[in-house]
Amino acid sequence: MELLDALERLRAIELAISAEKTLIIAELLAHGGTWQKAADACKVQKQTLHKAFKDQVNAVSRICNGESSEKVLRLMDLLHPQTVAWLIRVGHIEVHTAMVNGRRERVFRRNVPAIAAEQPVRRAHRGGSAAIPPRALRHVPLPRRPST
Repeated sequence: MELLDALERLRAIELAISAEKTLIIAELLAHGGTWQKAADACKVQKQTLHKAFKDQVNAVSRICNGESSEKVLRLMDLLHPQTVAWLIRVGHIEVHTAMVNGRRERVFRRNVPAIAAEQPVRRAHRGGSAAIPPRALRHVPLPRRPST
């Protein structure tokens, strides 16, 4: 059973790495980089990387360049659908349908009252006061390759 749990954790890590790679490639391309440079950095063939990530990268670009007021939620749904499904189940995200470019699409909205209602419960659960600052995120610098 421990081995199955380890495999599930490994799969979650792989999905997180894939999501991060998608975002980094999209940002690289948005700032003038190329698929070839991304492939070189990943130590794979350009065609391999392009085939694996082009649909996700294109979707990220469409979301980021679009007019949606909830871009972050749309990106989360694209890259971390299980997390969004959980947030919908607990009521932190409301899902509506709307016509977008002639197609019915899911539209996400944060449920601010539901999120706010849960905050006192979380603070009480942690045993702390509302004045406790959030944990600082550890900054991990990405290695930079010298430009040629």
